[in-house]
Amino acid sequence: MRRKAFRSLATSVAMLLLIATGAFAAMGEVAGFTFNGFGPDDVVGQGESSTPDGKPDARFSASISGAGALAGLILRAVDGNGTWDTTPGNSSWGMRVRDNSGNLLTEANGRLPMVPFLLGLGVEFAVADNGAIARGGKFTLTARFLDNSEASSTITIPPSITATTARIVSVGWLEKTNRDLAGRNETLTGDGRPDERIRLELEGEGTLTEIEVRNLVEGRPTTAWDTIPGNGRWALAVVRGRNTLNRNDGSVEIPLSGRSALDLWMSDDGSIAEGKTRFEVILRFADGKRLRGTIAAQAAEPQVTQSERLQATMMGEGNRDLVGGSEKRAGNGKPDWRIDVKSDSPGTVIGMKVTNVKGPSGEWDTLPGNGKWLLAVTRTNGEILNRADGAINIPISEPMAFILWLENNDSLGRSETRSKLTLVYDDGRILEEDIKPYSAPVATGDGNFLEASLAGTGSYDYVGPNEKLAGNLNRDYRFDIKFTKAGTLTAVRLVNLTKGGEWDTIPNNNRWLLAVTRPGGGVLNAPNGSVKVPVEGTTALQLWVEDNNTLAEPASKWRVSLAFSDGQLLEKEIGVLPAPGALPLIEKRELELSKPWQASSDFVGPYDRLLKNGKGDWVFTLKIRGRGTIKSLSLRNIGVRGIWDTIPSNGRWTMAVRVPGAKLLNKPDGSVSFPVPPNRNLQLFVENNGTLQLPASRYELAATWDDGTTTVVRVP
Repeated sequence: MRRKAFRSLATSVAMLLLIATGAFAAMGEVAGFTFNGFGPDDVVGQGESSTPDGKPDARFSASISGAGALAGLILRAVDGNGTWDTTPGNSSWGMRVRDNSGNLLTEANGRLPMVPFLLGLGVEFAVADNGAIARGGKFTLTARFLDNSEASSTITIPPSITATTARIVSVGWLEKTNRDLAGRNETLTGDGRPDERIRLELEGEGTLTEIEVRNLVEGRPTTAWDTIPGNGRWALAVVRGRNTLNRNDGSVEIPLSGRSALDLWMSDDGSIAEGKTRFEVILRFADGKRLRGTIAAQAAEPQVTQSERLQATMMGEGNRDLVGGSEKRAGNGKPDWRIDVKSDSPGTVIGMKVTNVKGPSGEWDTLPGNGKWLLAVTRTNGEILNRADGAINIPISEPMAFILWLENNDSLGRSETRSKLTLVYDDGRILEEDIKPYSAPVATGDGNFLEASLAGTGSYDYVGPNEKLAGNLNRDYRFDIKFTKAGTLTAVRLVNLTKGGEWDTIPNNNRWLLAVTRPGGGVLNAPNGSVKVPVEGTTALQLWVEDNNTLAEPASKWRVSLAFSDGQLLEKEIGVLPAPGALPLIEKRELELSKPWQASSDFVGPYDRLLKNGKGDWVFTLKIRGRGTIKSLSLRNIGVRGIWDTIPSNGRWTMAVRVPGAKLLNKPDGSVSFPVPPNRNLQLFVENNGTLQLPASRYELAATWDDGTTTVVRVP
């Protein structure tokens, strides 16, 4: 009641002032006009809608000084690309306005009532962005008063989106299938008829917000399909791989990066099957850019115009054991053979097959239940892409590299063998490419020991002071050797000729075990420590031993002996060690950090502890190279402001750390202590302090390890 009485009094005083002044000047001035960023609220929609549209609102605030009565507000983009006001029923989009006490003055579809003020008035308003605000530029706020006078203020808003660089690579009809996603209306529901579809291939960056397909008759558009809700046109379903990208109302917001392939599905109104007209595709992006592509009338057998580049190279024996001579996704104790693959053909791969087309027969694939030996598929970072039954479903949106792993049936290393790789896509495409044959190094003579050196302390722990193939938490010393020989390595022996000590791979002789690996590969020893390693041509190996307190002795000399199944023995002596300062070998530690984006997950808030606050966190992805245990992470916004970390009770907002799809690595107090590996690929969740969406933001992440060292990365 008191507030209403005060407002009534203010109205009366404002009217008296208006009469007293004669309305010869504006009642007030606009000051403190400020853009407050996007979101987190979504309370208005496009046009004059008071219904959320799924996008964060653009928020503004302003102060109006003087005395009088506010009758309306108008926000204009100076370049003419947008107008918002508090007058319903015109061509301008609406505003939701509150005063600085939080009282709602008008919804986006309403009219601003007369708002009296004596000592000034603060207002806050939210509008739906038509793209102009995100692109940035100059914007003017005009306040209209009871006496029809006006006051204005202009600000410059920096762009908050990256300019679109996307371009259309190709657009064309695809063969009709039985899939039915769209009907003869605006809803994304089938009508019982198989849809027509267009393959759209793009390259570059941007956020796609609208797609339209038009039928051109004598160069003029007639019927149309699109992703714009509420305009009466038939729906256009947008699919990447097998995932439909439309929202529930049919609209889209599709981030593009690199090479992208989209399928556009629509119900035929008769003009497509008739095949006498041309069609065009119109794309609109978040920054206002438009792209247009024209396609010819549909032919009986449409030509797919996408890029279909595929490369495959047989690399020989690899360093993983994922498969054996069966359909099971399980190793058999033998290193698999490896094929390196690069594909630049977008879509979703649902099957792969390797077939010997010359020489001994052989066939490997990812299809379960057909009796063929399994073909394992991994990313270059080692992630296995096969399901438990061996099947695959791999979306490709940009050039991508894979590694294929298969059990050698004694055909893959032969000079006469030639193999072919086949990729099967979910849209029916089949790509085939000859696999570049394995090129094994040629052995020279009966064998020659080329190189041997002590590399120092390595990064692994395979053995201890005994004959067991088991570490003891002390990093082993590493010897690097290289030799040429065709045959089977059956034993390795290392002797310290100066200070004493012997290590070997021979079981049950009371000498400490020597572990054998290929560079970057797994252990080649059998469980009892013995070795049986096929070699051909030039071979590099690494030997790992436990220190008997002589390995750091600078005056020591060594002999390495290699025994083969044909009875040959290769030996080489190693001289004085390098200087002690060059001895330790520590794997290089590096960090790779992405720019942030807002997610729906909520792990943290504006607190120095792990506590949700009901708002989606912002997420950084972190890739770690190196080994050790990370004890803390600290993130700084060095471009604007803000610090987040995993250090408890220091007053800074807490950062949540998670392996994608798994639980948090933080302890209850927010701190962390986790080993690397296996925790190489992580997500970092932070609460937005209002700076993360700003173009000026730049980030620095520091990882502190348990040995006291710190690794730092910066994101420009």
